[in-house]
Amino acid sequence: MDMLPDFMKICYEALPDTMNEMGYWIEKKHGHNPTKTLRTLWATLCNAFLVEAEWFASGDLPTADKYLENGKLSSRVRLALVHSSLLGIGQTTQNAIHLNDTSRLISSVGTILCLWDDLGSAKR
Repeated sequence: MDMLPDFMKICYEALPDTMNEMGYWIEKKHGHNPTKTLRTLWATLCNAFLVEAEWFASGDLPTADKYLENGKLSSRVRLALVHSSLLGIGQTTQNAIHLNDTSRLISSVGTILCLWDDLGSAKR
């Protein structure tokens, strides 16, 4: 972490604090602490970004299947759905946790967003 620029260090340090605080308030209100799930979601997202960075740095071109599988994770769909549900869209905490599964609907939305994002990048 010492090699990160200061602005990234601030974000890196704030993320666990924010997750812990969210977990505390959600547990207080709903009786379930989602901190472990949030950590897993963020770790999955960061790992997906790392895979993309490794492809870029090495010049490797992934297969379409590998690209789309990783793109579903880096599209942030699950992360956004779980966070918004936990923050008050009206779902219970347990229902929000189920948004973290690998359902076909969530997977399909992830694929669409991955392709949409890359189509926008390709047009530039």
